[in-house]
Amino acid sequence: WHAGKGMLGFPGYKAGMTTITIIDDREAPTKGQEVIRAATAIETPPVFVYSVVGFKNTVYGLKLVGETVSTELPKEIKKSMRCPKKSHKIEDIAGCDEYRVKVLTEPYRTGTGKKTPDMVEIGLGGDAAAQFEYAKSIVGKEVRVKDVIDEGAIVDAIGVTTGRGWIGLVQRFNTALNFHKATGARRHGGSIGPERQAKVMYTIPRAGQYGYHRRTDTNKRVLSHGENLDLVFHCYGPIKNDYLLVDGSVPGPSKRFILLRKTPKPVKKPEIRQGVHA
Repeated sequence: WHAGKGMLGFPGYKAGMTTITIIDDREAPTKGQEVIRAATAIETPPVFVYSVVGFKNTVYGLKLVGETVSTELPKEIKKSMRCPKKSHKIEDIAGCDEYRVKVLTEPYRTGTGKKTPDMVEIGLGGDAAAQFEYAKSIVGKEVRVKDVIDEGAIVDAIGVTTGRGWIGLVQRFNTALNFHKATGARRHGGSIGPERQAKVMYTIPRAGQYGYHRRTDTNKRVLSHGENLDLVFHCYGPIKNDYLLVDGSVPGPSKRFILLRKTPKPVKKPEIRQGVHA
């Protein structure tokens, strides 16, 4: 996590992709012209701030000091997880070097059929005092995406890619096919190394798992956000809550959990010069 203000990320669920019309403001041959771009719709229902976590800086890195958990949970979340009977007070973790919050998503608000909330730890911006005051003000409450991410902001999309299972090395590493007179095996890859040393090097292309890996897609521009997008997505359905339209694609299939993180890299000031028409 990097310096900033408030929560430095927000979770959501990928709904699908669509096309939009926008005035291109990039330094490109189409600058100032109307262009059609691909965009991803991410449904972002409100999140419940479950707890505040305090850390101390040590020679071995950050060390957990304590956690203040909200003792009151929403009714639907209580069906999936137990509510703690007692917890540390927020004052017990005062004086830490860094604070983060653990939030619970509310997937039951969407049409995906998922009921169990996802928990994710999100960093806070500012110095330790500002982090403590902000965390103290939101613990046990709901936060909406419009309070965290602005239109035009640059974010990183973190998710798990679509799983393809066990596949061969030609598709996995784009290796060349063998000669057509190879002994009935054009896709086996050829030699896997010398007889000695008695092992196969990691640099040799081999068949194996393809997809279902955690990936971070950096520098995605938030084109717009709003409520109740008037679109129905295949294998997802209608969007019933707040949503974000992100330029380009993000990892994973529809219904997959996506964490949008404010990018730690320096970028230009967030802005949208022209309206977006889906």
